[in-house]
Amino acid sequence: MSNFTYSFLFFLCIAGNSFGQIAQVNTATDPASHPISVYKEATAFTQNLYNGRQYYLYDPRNEEHQFFDTRKWMKGVIRYDNQQFDSIPMLYDIFKDELVIKHFNGDHLLLQSEKVDFFLLNDHSFVRLEAGKDIGPQMRTGFYDVIYDGKSRTIARRAKQRQEKIVDKKVISLYPQKNFFFVLKDGKYHSTQTKKSVLNLFPEHKKELRKVLRDGHIKFRKQKDLAIAKMVAVHDELAKP
Repeated sequence: MSNFTYSFLFFLCIAGNSFGQIAQVNTATDPASHPISVYKEATAFTQNLYNGRQYYLYDPRNEEHQFFDTRKWMKGVIRYDNQQFDSIPMLYDIFKDELVIKHFNGDHLLLQSEKVDFFLLNDHSFVRLEAGKDIGPQMRTGFYDVIYDGKSRTIARRAKQRQEKIVDKKVISLYPQKNFFFVLKDGKYHSTQTKKSVLNLFPEHKKELRKVLRDGHIKFRKQKDLAIAKMVAVHDELAKP
């Protein structure tokens, strides 16, 4: 069955409540045009979103996976092709840095990354940034997780590497994750992978930044997201005129 047929049947099922009044008008003037008009009305807003290439799931049986946080579909928000879509089931493949959504017919669709402005997934806010334009030329174009959105904006690039090992004569894929953190200062993003690098970025507030970690019982190595975001936020507060 074609995608059009699936889509047509799906929207016929939900059209009763959403387009009841439209249906009455259309059938009164031209009963034969009713199904097509309902389909056009229903898909006008989503036709751009559900127009991507099919995404083929790889390494589906391994315990480790290529996705951010979970391999389960999570509903989120996407701004795509200058339109915002809510409650969209999605997966973020951080090995390939690609966003995948589930079509209502069950297919997995790969969105065009250059058309994605941002997406919200599992309490994380990802934005697409271009090297040499939004970020430094040495940084990679792609999706970045905004962990602090104040004056000294702080972002993280989530990435996974694919590794293989042989267990009982079977090849098992592993996906260890790495996170790369960057803090905006003086119009430039600076890499901040260690506590020392954050402190060196704000030398005038080293004492206060150490204190916020100590008072909050925050372990930098184990809680990097929280530690860096807290330190940068405290700096911004102290640096206010």
